[in-house]
Amino acid sequence: QLHFSTRIFDWLMKGTIRLSLDPISTLVYVALLILTIYNIRLSWNLAKLKSSVAVKPFESLSSLELNEIEKINHDRRKWSIVGNIFFVLSLVLAFAGTLNQLAYFLTLYTVCNIIVVKYNTQTFNVIRADRHS
Repeated sequence: QLHFSTRIFDWLMKGTIRLSLDPISTLVYVALLILTIYNIRLSWNLAKLKSSVAVKPFESLSSLELNEIEKINHDRRKWSIVGNIFFVLSLVLAFAGTLNQLAYFLTLYTVCNIIVVKYNTQTFNVIRADRHS
């Protein structure tokens, strides 16, 4: 039994499965974990807000509100495109890159998603029926 587990440990340490833990890599992995948790929390809060608050009909939105929504959506679209680029790069790196490169670009993708969720929250706050203009 001990001999078998020692052989598995040796196999893992040979480089077949290797995770470098230099300070920068560790920072990227910790940041990815924290940002992913934060992104999930923001998305969850937005989903709860959307399901519990009524929105104004489109016809009742003022021109100021429509302009604000247009600006928010323009900025959100930019970040969404950047996030999609980082996601595609992450997919490529999943097959052709290192684990550290993958984690780095997934972290950037997660940051873009957080920004997009914040813009979605701003848009929703503009069209809330209980908002006082």
